[in-house]
Amino acid sequence: MEFSQKIKTYAFSAVLLTAALFLAPPERAAAQSDTLRVTLAEMLQHAGQASPSLRAARNAAEAAEGQKLASLAGFLPHFSISEMFTRSNDPVYAFGAKLRQSVFTERDFALPSLNSPAALNNYSTRFVLQQPIFNGGRSWYGRRMAESYSDAADKAALYTGQETAFQVRKAYYSVVLARESLVVLDAALEAARSHAHQAGRMAAQGLATRADELKAAVRVAELEQKRISAANSVTVAGEYLKLAAGWRDDRPVLPLDSLTIVSFETGLDSLIAFALASHGQLAAADRAASAAGYGARSALGALIPSLNGFAQYERDGEKAFGGDGDNWMVGLSLDWNVFDGLGSAGNVKSARAMREKALNEAAMLRHKVEVDVREAWLNLKTAREQIGVARGAREQALESLRIVENQYREGLASITDLLDTEAAATGAGLNLSAALYEYNVSLAGLSLATGGYPINE
Repeated sequence: MEFSQKIKTYAFSAVLLTAALFLAPPERAAAQSDTLRVTLAEMLQHAGQASPSLRAARNAAEAAEGQKLASLAGFLPHFSISEMFTRSNDPVYAFGAKLRQSVFTERDFALPSLNSPAALNNYSTRFVLQQPIFNGGRSWYGRRMAESYSDAADKAALYTGQETAFQVRKAYYSVVLARESLVVLDAALEAARSHAHQAGRMAAQGLATRADELKAAVRVAELEQKRISAANSVTVAGEYLKLAAGWRDDRPVLPLDSLTIVSFETGLDSLIAFALASHGQLAAADRAASAAGYGARSALGALIPSLNGFAQYERDGEKAFGGDGDNWMVGLSLDWNVFDGLGSAGNVKSARAMREKALNEAAMLRHKVEVDVREAWLNLKTAREQIGVARGAREQALESLRIVENQYREGLASITDLLDTEAAATGAGLNLSAALYEYNVSLAGLSLATGGYPINE
């Protein structure tokens, strides 16, 4: 049987086997539970829900949202309730406590009572309201800084989702590649065994030497070793796919999608423009730079006086939450830290430097995004061209093998020629699978580099 015909027969058998599995009776279908049969879309959906890295990015976004909420403290009033117990025989304390409790009498003016009062208990219940009025812009710019950091965290989580999707796609394609490589090696092994059998028969008839028979046997052993390694690669690739998708399952993975070629004609300039407008990592860097700018402005607020209002209502008594006496107080507080040992000046300088650092990092990332898009676009173009070359090489290798097989049967070619030609055909088949893999990975890589351009649709 010719090598190309064997491949067709093997593929047809695989189709029949797949159909039989889909149409299997209930008892046969139960055995399928030992295999995790998944599409790429299912893996991507699961990763979007279960990926630890994506969950961590979302947690970071939630934390930033919490800081954004906390920044409102610079604008909203602060209200507190406290209950304090004190006991003392301090003259000043006893005099004041009795006044606050409204139990002060004429007897308390006696000098012995004033100088050596008896120990006195006092429970003080306080309701305090504080209202920030002006603090040099620290609240305003702090709020804007928190908003910018929250936006940056959201954009970073978006990019993490895109990066996770890329890793899942790459891992999924690796499993498909490993299984297709195993198919090629199975076909090659079948052909090699046929060649070894043919060489043995011809050696028995005196038409070939013992060396020919041994060379063919060595080739079978070589392919058997490669098949063992390829089978292990299928298992390992499946484990990495489950890792990328956050899928904890002990079953081996069976991908239901194959490596395909997608029509893609979008120009490089359009892709770069899309990336600059949509790239999550770049957007996060821009928002972080904005936040650093607000941080620098907020640091200046420490050099400016701050104004706060307050109101207090207090109830004092000899028992907890008592109400023997009460009082209230309202007022304004103007504070100006005129000199704090250059601490504020140093913070201003540091904040300005951090702002410039963030701006430079964002500019560098913008340039890097452009370079990444160019590289990904060129890689995709190269991979597409390599598929054509690999496909042509495989067809030529299969035709060459057919010719050499006929020549060997007629005694016109040596066993070395036959084995070398079969090895070339096997290599060509593996190269075509690898080229299709590189194309699909490059396609996913271009989508990641552009920040989510819908390439795979």
